[in-house]
Amino acid sequence: MHDSHAPEPAGRHIPFKQEGWGIALLICVLAVGSALGAFYVHTSTYKHPTDVRAHAVGDDRGEH
Repeated sequence: MHDSHAPEPAGRHIPFKQEGWGIALLICVLAVGSALGAFYVHTSTYKHPTDVRAHAVGDDRGEH
C-alpha cells in the first residue's frame, strides 16, 4: 500500500504522537491487577495436601 505522506527532511523536528498509550497503560494495569487478585485468592484459599485441617471429599470427620 502506498504511503501518502512524503518523507520528512532529516533536520526537521517530528512531534511525538501519543496514539494508543492510554489503552496500553490500561491493559498493563488490568494485567497487574489480575495477577495480584489471583495471588490473593491463591494465598487465602490454598491448603497444602499434608495440611491436617484438609478434609477429603466424602469424609465424615467434619460433619459431626
